Amino acid sequence: MSDSLLAAAEAEETDLLKELESNPTFLRLRTVRQVIALLRGSPKESEEYNAPVRFPPRVRARLSKREDVERAVWRHLSDTGRRASSGELFAIVEKAGIVIGGAVPSKALASTLSTSDRFNNIRELGGYGLAEWGDSAGPSVEMKKDVTDDRSATSSQITGEPDSSPIETHDPIPWES
Repeated sequence: MSDSLLAAAEAEETDLLKELESNPTFLRLRTVRQVIALLRGSPKESEEYNAPVRFPPRVRARLSKREDVERAVWRHLSDTGRRASSGELFAIVEKAGIVIGGAVPSKALASTLSTSDRFNNIRELGGYGLAEWGDSAGPSVEMKKDVTDDRSATSSQITGEPDSSPIETHDPIPWES
């Protein structure tokens, strides 16, 4: 009877390990255990440490945080419609709760953005922008520039009429009193 119990327990252990192999947290735990064993100088303490850890591509992308960083930066640039410096974008990424690693995290962020095909960096125009903007400073800056550069005459200037409408009044509306 103990042989059948042992066989059942071993079968259950095998099934559980197969299930855990698809769990990213378990794979990270195994990696940490491998590092601990290596640091202790006993890399072959158990067979568990011999299996290499291979994260699925989707998990690798998530662990690298690149996708999250690009999404946060893209959202900020789209919302503001203007370019931003790497320092400003670093603050946006931190505010989004994304931790950038490396000896100099701001440089790591700049490297991530510079190697992405979603962004370009033109220092003279304000820094990083969306690649779709090309060589412009961004839609909101370009629109503002067009409005301030517009020196065309208004209809009031052409006709000699006053700038205000004759219908405009500053008297209170009777039903609002």
